[in-house]
Amino acid sequence: MRTTRYQTRTARRRWMQLRDPALLKTYMEARDFSYARLGRYAGVSRQFIWQLVNDRTQRTCSREVGRLIEEALSVLPGTLFMPRLSSEAPETHSSRKKERVA
Repeated sequence: MRTTRYQTRTARRRWMQLRDPALLKTYMEARDFSYARLGRYAGVSRQFIWQLVNDRTQRTCSREVGRLIEEALSVLPGTLFMPRLSSEAPETHSSRKKERVA
């Protein structure tokens, strides 16, 4: 069976699920990181970091952002985030649009 470009692209796309927001907050306080400082290090906004910690609906990020957050806080990879396949990722506007067209 031949795979399309779309299937290949989505198969490679992985998300990272935050294991415990309280643990992230604890490491941030222990390492004296503010939301803004951690966001600058990871290449995201301070609001995004705040959402990871405080918003129950926003607990995922890209693999690269998860890696950078763990690196900034000097924790072992996999301590704060666990892999989550794209098929389990939250529905986005573009994915809903594709379903309507089909």
